[in-house]
Amino acid sequence: MRRVRLDRRALLGAVLGATTALLGEVIAGVRGDIAFTSILVVAVTVSGLLLGARAATWAYVAAAIVSLVALLDPSDRLALEPIDVVRFGSFLIGSLIILVLVRRAEMDRLAAAEALRLSRAAEGRLETERQAAETARQAADAARREAEQARARLGEVAESIPEPLVVYDGDHRGSYGNRAAMRLFGRSFVERALDDWGVSTEPRDEHGVPLPRDEWPQVVSQTAPSRRRLILRNPTSGRDVMVDVEGTPIPGGGAVLLLRDVGKEEDERRRLSRFASFVAHELRNPLAVAKARIELAKRDPSLPERAASHGQRALESVDAAIDILERLELYSRADTGNVEAVREPFELGPVLGKAIEQLRTRGSEREITVELAPDVRVLGDAHLSAQAIANLLTNADRYSTPGTPIHIEVDPAETVTLRVRDEGPGIDDAIASRIFTERVTAGRGLGLGLYLVRASMEAMGGSVSVEQRRPGATFALRWPRAPR
Repeated sequence: MRRVRLDRRALLGAVLGATTALLGEVIAGVRGDIAFTSILVVAVTVSGLLLGARAATWAYVAAAIVSLVALLDPSDRLALEPIDVVRFGSFLIGSLIILVLVRRAEMDRLAAAEALRLSRAAEGRLETERQAAETARQAADAARREAEQARARLGEVAESIPEPLVVYDGDHRGSYGNRAAMRLFGRSFVERALDDWGVSTEPRDEHGVPLPRDEWPQVVSQTAPSRRRLILRNPTSGRDVMVDVEGTPIPGGGAVLLLRDVGKEEDERRRLSRFASFVAHELRNPLAVAKARIELAKRDPSLPERAASHGQRALESVDAAIDILERLELYSRADTGNVEAVREPFELGPVLGKAIEQLRTRGSEREITVELAPDVRVLGDAHLSAQAIANLLTNADRYSTPGTPIHIEVDPAETVTLRVRDEGPGIDDAIASRIFTERVTAGRGLGLGLYLVRASMEAMGGSVSVEQRRPGATFALRWPRAPR
């Protein structure tokens, strides 16, 4: 049982009980027939109702003590009668019952108050959770709208890509194909089980050897980026199509395949080659005439100085145009494997100087550092070598970090090596393997430069390679050393 503490209410109850008992004794002394024990029960009851169970308990104790003392007082002239004992016992028992009832009522009241408090707290928590759920719902709606917008933008981008693009899920099933994919392959890449796709397309390598299932592009690209040339049967037309497939894994499972129709690219390349040859042939003579006339005009002693300056700039522009035509003509020859090159000794220093001068005529003021021993002679074609060096310098100038120099160093070994090093971001691994064999560009130019460098160097018996990809790219040109 909990210990009964004496606090302010308990003290007030004790005072009320004792006072009531004393008052009852006084009344009983005046009129002996008054049952003052009823008054005590009422006092205990009132204390419990007004002040609580603790106050009622102390009122009961105080009243009992005062009544017992008065009952046993030897100075009282009246004799102790049995009825007094009965009345005192009735008070003790009746008040005790009242105390139990008051205690139970107070416990019920406290339980009700606690239940009310818990109910209100639960209501507060429910309101907080409701607000949090509403906030989460609004955030989810906003995220869903953003995802839908992003998906719509991605769909627009995918549809604008001219090459076939197919998205696969983690079960190797095509979930999306853009219009180009639908035109080329129909629905053979989309919404079809992997084995069914293999039966309908018969995937083979570029030599016609059938590929095992674990080498199919949508399988390989689930775990790592891949790039491979394949021959596929077009289920729509029944014809074989050679494609370059680039695969990229999707985080969480899946892959994206980008396919390029190699036959279509070859047709485009042949058309470009024919067009380049036509343009070079048609414009060479007019530009040669314009150059000759400008040079004749500059020889006139009466030509004003300002007009002579304009003539010099016009001559530089014509030379730049002729240089572009020569590159186009070289591309046309390289594409057909008919690059004409001589193999004769020449000194590398003047050829390097000519290439640097070509870069200057294109407006570049970037610093160039050169490490070249005197009298380095190589075996090859001086004109094509100058063009090859100029192409490397142009790329270095185009992709280097602004304000950084271009470094050139020549190693005069048995095979003479000229290195061009820039301080740019370097070359991405995705294009490094095909940078000399295809038209590769990072957004500026036609992507012919390095393709022509390889064709020119191989035609004269030299070579070109990438010695460092990043940070900063280093290209190396190599010629056989000319005999003394």
